[in-house]
Amino acid sequence: MAGEKEVDVVIIGAGPAGITAALYAKRKALSVRIFESKAAGGQTADAIWVENYTGMKKIEGIKLMQKMQEHLKDFDVEIDEAAEITGIKKTETGFEIDMENGEEKIAAKAVILCTGSKYKMLNVPGEKELYGKGLSYCATCEGPGFKDKVVAVVGGGNSGANAAIFFADICSKVYIVEFGEKAAYDSVYEKALKAQSKIEIILNTQVTVIEGKEKVEGIKTKNRATGEEKVVPVNGVFIYIGMQPRNDLAKQLGLELTEKGFIKVDTDNRTSLPGMFAAGDITGELAQTIVAAGSGAKAAVSAFEFIKGLK
Repeated sequence: MAGEKEVDVVIIGAGPAGITAALYAKRKALSVRIFESKAAGGQTADAIWVENYTGMKKIEGIKLMQKMQEHLKDFDVEIDEAAEITGIKKTETGFEIDMENGEEKIAAKAVILCTGSKYKMLNVPGEKELYGKGLSYCATCEGPGFKDKVVAVVGGGNSGANAAIFFADICSKVYIVEFGEKAAYDSVYEKALKAQSKIEIILNTQVTVIEGKEKVEGIKTKNRATGEEKVVPVNGVFIYIGMQPRNDLAKQLGLELTEKGFIKVDTDNRTSLPGMFAAGDITGELAQTIVAAGSGAKAAVSAFEFIKGLK
C-alpha cells in the first residue's frame, strides 16, 4: 500500500477516527493510504488509562492504539508516520495531495480529514513535567483515580464546570480556578455548581506554577486584581481552557468551519467540499475515543458511497 500513487481514499490523521476510517474503507474494497504527521495514536495514545472504551475495561491509551494499528495491519494497510501533508488541491477527478518532501504526489478520489485537535496548554512551569503524574486534560479519562482527593479544575467554561460537577461526586474538595472576573459557563450549570458544597470557585486568578516533584502537590496562583500569590495544595490538576483544532489543511481548502475553527460536517460526515469528509475531534464533537472511532466509520462509508455514486 505504501507505494501507491493513485488510491480511492487518502486519510489524514492516524488517531482512532483515522484508523477506523481506514479499516472500514478497506473492508469496502477501496484502496487506502493513511498519513500521520507525527506518531500514530492521536490523543488517545497520551491517555494514561482508558476505562470507557466498550469491551476493554481498563487499558493504557498507548496499548489501545497499538491494538487498533495491529487490527489495521490485518487488512494490509500500513500507516505512513512522520508524513506531513503540505497541500491538497481539488482536481476534475478528485484530489491531488502534496507531501512535505516535495517529491511525491498522490491522487485520490476522496479524502477524509482526521487531523484532530490539541488541548490548549497553560504553558507554566511544571505543566509538561507533571503530565500524567496528577496533571491531565481529561477528567473522563483520569478522573476516577482521584476519589477522595483534592483537585483543581483550571478554566471556568462549560467543560470546566462539567468536570467540576463530575469531581464533586468523588473528590473531597474541588477548586475551579478561572482567569476572568466571571466564570464563562452557561447559566444551566449555575444551580448544579451551587448545590455542591465541595466546589469552590476562585475568580480573576491565574495559575502560574504547577507544584510538585514526582507528582502534583499543588498550584501557585496569582490574583489578577491584587497581585496576591498563594499555593493551593491539590492532588490533581485538570486543565480546561479550550481545544485548538488542527485545521490548517481545512483552511487551505476553504472548508466551512465553525466559529471555533472546527470543520462543519453533516450527519454523514461530509464537509462543504464534495469528496472531502472529516471525522473525530477536528469536527468539534465529544472528544472521546469511542466517538471518534464511530465517526471515522461513518466517514469511510460516506466516502465509499460518494466514490461509487450511490449518494
